Amino acid sequence: MALTNEQYDRIMRDYEQKQREARREHDRRLEEILRKIPEFGELSQSAASAVAAFSAGLMNSESDASGTRERLRSIAGQREALLTKAGFPADYLEAVYSCPDCQDTGFIGREKCHCFRQKEVALLYSQSHLGSVSDESRFSSLREDVYGDDTESLRRFQNARDASLAFVRAFPDNDKNLLFMGGVGTGKTTLSGCIARELLDRGFSVIYFSAVALFEHLAEIRFSRESDDERTDPHGDLYDCDLLVIDDLGTELTNAFSAEQLFNLLNERIFRKKHMIISTNLGLDELQRVYAERIFSRITSSFSIWKLTGNDIRLRIRMQ
Repeated sequence: MALTNEQYDRIMRDYEQKQREARREHDRRLEEILRKIPEFGELSQSAASAVAAFSAGLMNSESDASGTRERLRSIAGQREALLTKAGFPADYLEAVYSCPDCQDTGFIGREKCHCFRQKEVALLYSQSHLGSVSDESRFSSLREDVYGDDTESLRRFQNARDASLAFVRAFPDNDKNLLFMGGVGTGKTTLSGCIARELLDRGFSVIYFSAVALFEHLAEIRFSRESDDERTDPHGDLYDCDLLVIDDLGTELTNAFSAEQLFNLLNERIFRKKHMIISTNLGLDELQRVYAERIFSRITSSFSIWKLTGNDIRLRIRMQ
């Protein structure tokens, strides 16, 4: 999994809070029982004394051990009888966990519990900026019938979809990044969203930005009034997340600043062997014209390029 130390600590603090709440609830229930059943406390003290005596070595023979176990079973039966007679459930003092499998520790043995992994995925989703992408962006929801008789566009979509699935299956050992090119509504954003959600569900860290939002974010970092001493690696997530998705490259205001930031981002992530997906309405000739040659070279050498064609899929679906 791809959590930072800060993210991991945040999840563990949540488990610690749950454990404190469980202890408080146990203490509250015990006080309630002792108010109604004073002799319950005497039985509990007897059980504690028997365990303490055995642990201290005062009774260490096999017969002593057997006798201690039998005494504890008898006390447990008496305590249960007192509880039920007073109207309490027999298990009223058993700990109540939000996850009984790991008892709110997050781990079963040395393995992360399923509840930890759910928290992990939820945290990664909340930080992914995927809110602008439809929740229906799943490979299982993709439709081919909307292409009708447009067999060429369907073929291109199928090839891009298969490449996307292969990208997910091989992740993070992919040789290439992905570049989706095509007009509005041809499926670029949908395929990017499908990949992002699949990898998030597997616990990888994903950051999803539209090009406009990304360069606004980079400008905020660059021109922030905070001193360097007050900031902790402001590019850290952009450089280190497992997958960075840049949607609609070319819709941002292109200038020397955005070109410099894009080159730095591409260069750093390629150097760190971190993966990217870029979608754009621009063709290769336009990319070369709008961005510096060194950016064009990075993209064409490090990305697998898939061109999508056809009319607006979203419009087709609404018409159907």
